[in-house]
Amino acid sequence: MAQPNKFLDPAGDQLKAIFLLGTLKPNKKREFSHTATLCELVIEDLRPYNVKSEIVRLVEYDIKPGVESDMGRGDEWPAILKKVLASDIIVFATPIWWGIHSSLIQRVIERMDALNDELLETGKSELANKVGGIVITGAEDGAEHTIGNIANFLIWNGMTLPPACSVSFLGDYTRATKKSLLKKFRAQKSTASMSRTMTRNLVFFARLLKENNIPQDKKGVIQSIAPGAVGMRGDRG
Repeated sequence: MAQPNKFLDPAGDQLKAIFLLGTLKPNKKREFSHTATLCELVIEDLRPYNVKSEIVRLVEYDIKPGVESDMGRGDEWPAILKKVLASDIIVFATPIWWGIHSSLIQRVIERMDALNDELLETGKSELANKVGGIVITGAEDGAEHTIGNIANFLIWNGMTLPPACSVSFLGDYTRATKKSLLKKFRAQKSTASMSRTMTRNLVFFARLLKENNIPQDKKGVIQSIAPGAVGMRGDRG
C-alpha cells in the first residue's frame, strides 16, 4: 500500500494562501464576480490540505500609484503587502480585459516593483520559497498571454511556479447567481480538474520549500548589462 506524500498530508503545518483579486466589481454593489467565484472553487480544493485562504478584493482598497512599498498617507497597499509576505501561496486572480490582466493587477505588479529592486541590490527576495498561482476568467481569448505576463513577473521576483499552477475559465458572460456559477465550475470537468491539479501542486511545492529553501545570492546582481534585460531595473518613467 502506497504511503501518503508527506508534503500533501493535511496533518502537516497549516499553510496560508492569499488571493489578490483583480475584479473591477466592488462588493458594495452586490454584483458577484466570476473571478472571485472561481477563486472560491480553488479555495475549496485547498481546504482539505489544511490551507487557510484569504481573498483580498483589490477594488475595495485605496492602492496609490507608484513603485514603492509605501506611497505615504492614505495608501492601503502596505497592509496588503504585509499579508502577502506572511503567506506561503500567492495567487493572482484576474479577469481578462482587452486581452490582458486587469488594471488592478497591473497596479499590484507596479507596487511590488520595490521588491524586485531589493532583490537586485541584495540578491535576496522576500518572496523566495513562496509559490505562485494564477486564476483567470474572461469572455475572450487571452488566458495564455495573461498567464505568461504574470508568470514572468512572479519568477523574476523570486517566487516558484509549480507545474500547472493556473486555472482559467473562458466563456460568455452569464447572469447566473454565485451559487449556480460555482456549481457550474464544479460540474465542468476541465475546470474542476485544473483546480484540483493546481491546488495539489501549490501545496506540494509550498511545503517542500518550507523544508528545503532555495539558496539565495549573498550580493546583488551586476547592473552593467544590456538595457532592457528581463528583471533589471531601468528607466520606466
